[in-house]
Amino acid sequence: MDDHGRVDGPVRVTPHGVAAGPGSAALAAAVDEVVWYDRSAFITAACGPAIPGLTYRPRPRHATGPAVGHDGRPGAGRRVSVTFAPEDDGAARPWEHDPAARLLAPPRPVAEWAADKINAVSVFRAAGARTPPSVVLPAGATTVPGEVSGWLRDGPVVLQRRANNLIGRGTRLVRAEEELAEAAASWSGEPLKVSRHVPGLPITVSGCVGRDVTVVSGVSHQLVGIAELGAGWGTHCGNQLLGDADVPAGSAARARSACHAVGERLRARGFLGAFGIDAVLDRDGRVWAIEINPRFQTVVSLVHAVEVGRGLLPLLGVHVLAGLAPLTPVLAAGDRDPSAPPFSQLVAHFADTGRARGVPETGCYRMVAPGDVRRVADRALSRLGPDEALVWAHAAEGDPVGPGDEAVLVQFGHRVAAVEHPPRLTSDARAWLDALRPTARPLAGRDR
Repeated sequence: MDDHGRVDGPVRVTPHGVAAGPGSAALAAAVDEVVWYDRSAFITAACGPAIPGLTYRPRPRHATGPAVGHDGRPGAGRRVSVTFAPEDDGAARPWEHDPAARLLAPPRPVAEWAADKINAVSVFRAAGARTPPSVVLPAGATTVPGEVSGWLRDGPVVLQRRANNLIGRGTRLVRAEEELAEAAASWSGEPLKVSRHVPGLPITVSGCVGRDVTVVSGVSHQLVGIAELGAGWGTHCGNQLLGDADVPAGSAARARSACHAVGERLRARGFLGAFGIDAVLDRDGRVWAIEINPRFQTVVSLVHAVEVGRGLLPLLGVHVLAGLAPLTPVLAAGDRDPSAPPFSQLVAHFADTGRARGVPETGCYRMVAPGDVRRVADRALSRLGPDEALVWAHAAEGDPVGPGDEAVLVQFGHRVAAVEHPPRLTSDARAWLDALRPTARPLAGRDR
């Protein structure tokens, strides 16, 4: 083991998916309906008939009453509910009003433990995954530890709140001790994690923890902190899929191996279902694990399109099956395909407080001239032309919104940025954003 807790050794060959035929049959034998709740159907759009009984229902942005309970009602029928980040109490929880269904999600204490950015360090070390050096500042700390001062002499550090689902608002890049003290004071009521900043390419790896095995799916370039998208440093702005040849040799396999090892540790704590890790590939191709997302990741929408095209059960279906039966009998045979289509997506955020204005209708669009987009017949992500995009509205006209709230998610059949960090959007991607991104109308006096 090296000084960062990483175990050196051969890279593990990880299971890469569930075979579509046997997987679909196993689902059909277990459930009649799978209800997916989210702000749009972008996650389910590419699944098609591969998940029997799959339906989409909207999940409003804001809760309208107190939460009944993370796990909802047990449900006695053959209908199950699934959602994005069920532990997020700020959003509505419509599945709690469906007494015949049960929510397939890890227990809330387990999900919160896995999401905790401070806990993640020990999980990564136990899994043998390399992670940046870090220290924990106690709540109310007013002095900078000597170790952190040494890091700041060499470069910036990253200050993080321990909670997840903060869409980048709980992470700051800090370059000086005075800046660190000021930032820590603004979050003084809780312990904070300070880690050495590792420059490199941000990536995500998606997977699913089953009762008997962890399946590792896609690797993507995570687009973060793009100012043109109304985002701050560390805010998620989109993804583009990566093949093994898009990164230094062996890096993708090491990333998948780290994700697999983390999944095995999560199972030991009672976690089952979809998850992912955020990591950084440094210039030497080393993988640095940063945080755990114990839920579906946005990039799963792109991953689903690839899985369906390759005869695999979409990860959403794997998640459902993982909560009901062992995965080993239905694992896909053969080797993992090392390539990846250049599917990508961007998430635009509101920059101001107000009411959403100019929100485009969800659907397929074609750019007929620079800045001029028109609705066309809907089609799958895999069938988009070079001048087309799928647009998913994540706010409704007139919704109250604030800085950092998601406005629209736009999917493309091609790359929207070079595989580098910080990401630089192509002129084509910028033209799409200029044409589609809604704004926030200032609140009238009665709305304030």
